[in-house]
Amino acid sequence: MSDDWKNEDAIKAELRILTDELRTLRQELGNMVSRPAKNNPARAFLHRHSWPASPRAATANDQKSPPAKPDLRGRKKR
Repeated sequence: MSDDWKNEDAIKAELRILTDELRTLRQELGNMVSRPAKNNPARAFLHRHSWPASPRAATANDQKSPPAKPDLRGRKKR
């Protein structure tokens, strides 16, 4: 038999070591790629109010638009 032959227990031990290294590397990569955790995640919900909004005052933009001009294309000239 050759010298590079390993028994099953040695292979399993090496696999455990490599798996732990892979887990550590994935975690480090995830920390590099993902956004940092927010200190106060409840701040994101501060803009939501539970009470109804008060009615807003009427503005010039709220007025009705002027009536549309009549279509004169089909009329005969006098």
